[in-house]
Amino acid sequence: MPNAHDTVTSYFDALVARDAETLIEMMLPATHYVKIGTDAGEVVQGSTEIAAYYRNHVASTEDFSIKFINLDVQERNDVAWFYTQQIWKLKWQGTPEEFVMRMTGVLEKIDDSWKFAQIHASIGVSTTEDKL
Repeated sequence: MPNAHDTVTSYFDALVARDAETLIEMMLPATHYVKIGTDAGEVVQGSTEIAAYYRNHVASTEDFSIKFINLDVQERNDVAWFYTQQIWKLKWQGTPEEFVMRMTGVLEKIDDSWKFAQIHASIGVSTTEDKL
């Protein structure tokens, strides 16, 4: 049985591989599931829209790579949480992009498998001080 850390890294592997079916399987099928993305309307509440969300996500990306800056996964009994900063390089809907992605999430253990109950993503914003 994979631990929570392995599950989190498998999530990012599936994103890069554009494997929607694996991503869908990793999500908790529950009304309290939440995925908050970086676009203004990118919020999935409850599990009914998970499949459509991830199928659209992988269909919209090409040439995807992720470089981890850090990853911390903590696990206690049947709950785990993670924080990561990464550099994402990809073509999103045909447009090349590169940015620092920051993500947090919560996982629940169901029948000896870790499932994502919540994921929140944000893009790091450069400031004038960063450029000095």
